Amino acid sequence: MDAASQATIQALCDKNDLGVHSQFVSDDIMHLYSQGVITNRLKGFNEGKIVASAAIGSRNLYEFLDNNPAVDFHPSDYVNDPFIISRHHRMVSMNVARTMDLTGQVEVEASAVDFVRGAKRSPGGKSILMLFSTSDDGRSSNIVPILSNTNVAVPRADVHYVATEYGTFNLFGKSLQERVVGMISIAHPNFREALFADAKTLGLIGPERTLGEAVHGIYPVKLEETMVVEGEEVTIRPAKPVDERRIQEHFYNLDKDDIFSRFMHEKTSFPRSEVEARSQIDYVKDLTLLAVVGEFGFGRVVAVGECMLITKTNMAEVAFSVNKNFQGKGIARRMIRKLAEAARENGVFGLIAYTTPGNQAMIRLFKTLPFKVKSAFDGEGVSLTCRFDELD
Repeated sequence: MDAASQATIQALCDKNDLGVHSQFVSDDIMHLYSQGVITNRLKGFNEGKIVASAAIGSRNLYEFLDNNPAVDFHPSDYVNDPFIISRHHRMVSMNVARTMDLTGQVEVEASAVDFVRGAKRSPGGKSILMLFSTSDDGRSSNIVPILSNTNVAVPRADVHYVATEYGTFNLFGKSLQERVVGMISIAHPNFREALFADAKTLGLIGPERTLGEAVHGIYPVKLEETMVVEGEEVTIRPAKPVDERRIQEHFYNLDKDDIFSRFMHEKTSFPRSEVEARSQIDYVKDLTLLAVVGEFGFGRVVAVGECMLITKTNMAEVAFSVNKNFQGKGIARRMIRKLAEAARENGVFGLIAYTTPGNQAMIRLFKTLPFKVKSAFDGEGVSLTCRFDELD
């Protein structure tokens, strides 16, 4: 069982009522069925049945399949038919790609395109392409500037979600520059600078673009969390380079009073050159957390929490902005706890915040931390500090 298969099975073990429509039945599928994860009762088509065209696995698998009424075998022209695939409810296709380029073209097994297209046409369906970021020996990137001299099995227009060891990215509906930046952000860090330079040479992105600290940053997936706020799912996660426009829109949608509280002066413009520093981060010296609502890849940012290291003192400055409709819901409190935990793990001594005396929400938020908080007024603003070695 390869690493992609192992990771997939591990991720699915805590799911319920999954259904299977696959070219192959394997030991992995048998194990999930025996655990009750796969029931096939909500497929919407061929309900109650595992449907496949072949089986590859151990002797135990073949004994499991022998005269098993819960498994139906059909020819490949049936199993791989995009129309048949699309008839399933919330069909999710998962395929391993060999190589992808920065625009989203994919080299993959020929049958994968049928599942990609079928899943996208399914009600609530999605297609996921899994990609190892490098070759087996780690010497070359499996994400390349442009695919050439190879058969492109999945055109860029059909690609939806892509996942590597370094993150996930939703290409659907993205502009060319957004695709390029997004694909580079999930490439292996050793190859990002070269890919970025090649993208500029090929004219895929403008000469003014930069990846900043994100060139070497490794996305800390452990900081991701989903909470429910008044029946709506809110995902708290680290910012990515592709979030630049979402963060910009968040600032433009803030009330004037909230803008003043966050920046301590009136502000009407949030140019990309200023916003990109919040998305192009290394996740150690600089960390930005976002609260996002909506579908993955198309979500709307409703809160931004920033943590920036002050090297001279080894303290990290934090700042927050929350959309008015999501204030007082516990989002910022959860974000500041995460920022504190991350800073502490990275050897930072403590946190500091600087705000106006009238920003009582920020003052109260800072004081929710489980550390002794010191405050000082310098005639213009209030500084709040806490050290991680001084518990309250």
